[in-house]
Amino acid sequence: MNIMDEILENGYVKILSTIALVIPFALDALGKTDYYFIAFVIALVTILIAYYDVNKRRKLYKTEVLPIPIVISIDPNVKSKYVLDNLFSDLETKSEFKNLKKNLKRYRNIIEDDLIFDYNGDLYDKERIISFIQIIKYQVTKIKESTGNRVQFHLAYYSRPAFGFFIGYAFAQEDLVVYQQTPDKDAFEVVANLKDRAYKGVVNEYKKFRIEIHKEDKNSETILFAIKASSHDIKFNSSSLEKYTNIISMIANHEGTIKDDEDWVLYAREIFTQLQALQNKYKNVILVHNMPESLAIIVGRATGNFWNTVITQYDRGEYKEVMQLDDVKCYF
Repeated sequence: MNIMDEILENGYVKILSTIALVIPFALDALGKTDYYFIAFVIALVTILIAYYDVNKRRKLYKTEVLPIPIVISIDPNVKSKYVLDNLFSDLETKSEFKNLKKNLKRYRNIIEDDLIFDYNGDLYDKERIISFIQIIKYQVTKIKESTGNRVQFHLAYYSRPAFGFFIGYAFAQEDLVVYQQTPDKDAFEVVANLKDRAYKGVVNEYKKFRIEIHKEDKNSETILFAIKASSHDIKFNSSSLEKYTNIISMIANHEGTIKDDEDWVLYAREIFTQLQALQNKYKNVILVHNMPESLAIIVGRATGNFWNTVITQYDRGEYKEVMQLDDVKCYF
């Protein structure tokens, strides 16, 4: 649509043009003779206002990348709107995105409810989880289409890493900035900017992790793959894990939590490399983990929904199965 068509379709033109058509009849009834001049002035002012409005919208949406904040929560105690407002505030500090929240609503009808996804169901309700991921994927696709622009999603998610793998799949094709909640739980910081497929590349050697083999059974087609990338240990003595005869761990070399300024993509690439090797070797891979939510998102973005790896969630002393990576299908 060229600029003249946009001006004619502009809401101001439609409203004020109607007023301009009515005023001459009203003035004529009052015996006024200068109504043509008044109508002309109204029409001119209308066009100028519409031109300003359209030009402002065009300027906003001709930027190379349009940032769109997204908040996803599995924690009912989280104030998602508060987090979304903080993301908007951070993005609006850049001059080209001043009043971003207001402009998205005004020019593209994108409102807060389109950008917040709160899951309040059973953590192990497979069908409901799949529907939740599909809704996110659908809405992300819809937002991209509505902007007619190259969009960069800014994602803040918490607080179940197991869900992070599937959420990563929902954003597998998107330009994505990933945020991680700070240790004091008071803010979110950017930990990864995923613009290309570098996060999916395999590595020749591990720099962020080391491998430990706990049990080995060459006759078993199943392996338990444990990832430790935060301060808590994996509880291998739990009844849900004791049955496995093949157990391998990937343990981060750092102490405590991964720092915000570290290379989170490299952490994800090393996990992806090891997981791919296990997936190619074993019929069944069971994944237990102790890792930040955002790292799970980056890994899930890389794995997609092509593997039958089983994702588990630690819950009151046991590791419970959520579902497999390839259970989630989106057809849009």
